[in-house]
Amino acid sequence: MSKRIIIFFIAFSFQLNGRAQQHEQLWLDYQVDYPFANKYLLEVAPSYQTLLSKENKWRSLALSTTFEYILFTRMDLTLEVPFAYTLQKEGTSSWEISPLLGTRLHITQNRRIDTRLVLRYQQRYFKQIEENDWDISNRTRIKGEVLVCINGPNLFTDNLWYAILDYEEFIVLDQQLDERYANRRRGRIGVAYRLNYKHRFELTYTLQSSRNEIDGDFVSNDNVIQFKYKLYLNPKRVDSATDGN
Repeated sequence: MSKRIIIFFIAFSFQLNGRAQQHEQLWLDYQVDYPFANKYLLEVAPSYQTLLSKENKWRSLALSTTFEYILFTRMDLTLEVPFAYTLQKEGTSSWEISPLLGTRLHITQNRRIDTRLVLRYQQRYFKQIEENDWDISNRTRIKGEVLVCINGPNLFTDNLWYAILDYEEFIVLDQQLDERYANRRRGRIGVAYRLNYKHRFELTYTLQSSRNEIDGDFVSNDNVIQFKYKLYLNPKRVDSATDGN
């Protein structure tokens, strides 16, 4: 199954690269997770994102807070509230608050290959600081995830290397926002290392394609390098259900 996913990513990359402008981005993320009561998880994640080229350069600082609840063994409920400030160009900056409500379905779990489906609804409140009005839009996000253990039996193994593969569609349901593209599709591949329960590290490459209109062509491709450090707290009160993988 993993070979088919890799082939899909390669085909997806060739299809998009010939049709749109190319940009390179760098994302840096720090994520702190606190599981408790064996079925809840609280997460806080600051992040920094930027366009690497000087032309049309932008920078973004964000802080996201997430609350997760394990409803069933194979189903989680999630509530996420991200706040972001973006300087798109000199004299143009914006605020965005975009709460998400979703569910994560574990198709396979606690195996060498874990697969998941993530469904989320996002309400977006967007404000150009130079203007007085807030724009409101909403979109659906659908993501499939595959995690492949390289040197261990499952994701709860210490000193574990594992591969990350996922694909996500962003579908705007009503108004288009005048910002860094509202409709997206995103494919991601990478490698991660779990030192122990507390410390985990990720390095991923993302190919992200964007467009302004629902029926238009994808007009921008982003090649994104992302570094993420995850810190998990409260190890004495956690079991495999809230371990974070």
